[in-house]
Amino acid sequence: MSDTMYDYIFEQPEALRRVFEYREEDGQTFVKQYSKVKPKRVYLIGSGSSLNAAKAAAPVMEKMLKVEVTPAASSAIPKLWEENVFLIFISQGGNSTNTVQAIQQYSRYPHIALTGMETCAVNAITDHVLIRCGEEKAGPKTKGYVSTFFLLCCLGLEAGRESGSISEEEYQKAVFKGSQAIGRMKENIQIACSWFEKQAEEMKKIEKCVCVGKHMGRAAALESALKLQETLLIPASGYEYEEFLHGPDMALDEKMAGLYLLPEQTDPDYERFVGLVTYHRSKSPYVYTVGGGPEFDTDKDLKIGGEDSEEWKLFSWCLPSQIMGARIPSLVGKEGKGHIIFEELDEILTIKAKEQK
Repeated sequence: MSDTMYDYIFEQPEALRRVFEYREEDGQTFVKQYSKVKPKRVYLIGSGSSLNAAKAAAPVMEKMLKVEVTPAASSAIPKLWEENVFLIFISQGGNSTNTVQAIQQYSRYPHIALTGMETCAVNAITDHVLIRCGEEKAGPKTKGYVSTFFLLCCLGLEAGRESGSISEEEYQKAVFKGSQAIGRMKENIQIACSWFEKQAEEMKKIEKCVCVGKHMGRAAALESALKLQETLLIPASGYEYEEFLHGPDMALDEKMAGLYLLPEQTDPDYERFVGLVTYHRSKSPYVYTVGGGPEFDTDKDLKIGGEDSEEWKLFSWCLPSQIMGARIPSLVGKEGKGHIIFEELDEILTIKAKEQK
């Protein structure tokens, strides 16, 4: 098995299947503590892709738990005014120094950690639940991201079932839809790869990009921008649709690429999305969409995720930027350069905890 970002993209369906199959067993660590604490608010704390996974999972967990779920950066945890809170610290590699410091600082509050490795700095200082994605040596996370999101959703699902905040019927419905979405992911990866091959020569010219979505599309936009930044080494930003229209849209020009995660056609803002994409395409040739209706039928428009319920669209909507990030660097002579930059900064700033010798 190879250890490239591209290889890990294809491992995502199996990683999600493991999270799904072990959801009840892995959920017990959280369920027991959650049931004991009965918190008024849950905080999801992490950095980078871990934080983006938390932002995507928060509304799903709120739906399951019927309590507020607040994502927060490990280095910017808000003042905890309530005593009755529960903290979930997330570190896919388990060695993020700011997450380790946050756990140490807030250890008096009920908490657990989610990590992708059994042996790591985080697990040495607190109880944990394993993110069953398997090792991911490539810096930019793919299967770790979707697995973290899905594990958080499963924790909310199991605790919601135990606490009675969702019914057994709602539980089984969510399980069924989640299983269906996982089952479609392998085909969606192939579709997204074929879509990329048609755009590859053009995408090599991208110098900057905005990623825009609504609802779960917003979460996908945030992670998409991060993936493009850390792989293509270009300026990229992710926005919620309406926020994009209040300032960032002024940056649209012939060089600004766009990746739009389109809502359902029944969404009240759908026609406005159509107008925005049409306008952007009048300015720039580098404008791509995911989802959408018959208005989007060019080679630049990727049709995946339409059969999934809103919460599980993330499994497919994260794919375009992942594939772009995995493939374009080698086409433009940037392969490995992101890792070199990270290593240089890590040497100076100690972004990841080092093994003690």
